[in-house]
Amino acid sequence: MLMKSMTKQKLADKAGVSLNTLNRWCKPYKKELEAMGLQPKARLLPPVVVKFIAEKLCIDL
Repeated sequence: MLMKSMTKQKLADKAGVSLNTLNRWCKPYKKELEAMGLQPKARLLPPVVVKFIAEKLCIDL
């Protein structure tokens, strides 16, 4: 599946949760996300990060 960049807010909307909840859900994966190049305060998620989060959190995109 080809992923596109997405804002954290849009990904949270697709998951049906608030942005704060999405950020809490991502905390256990912080080291992996940083290894993929994600900055802690980034609003726009690169495609590789969107795919990783969607797979780990079972978000249907």
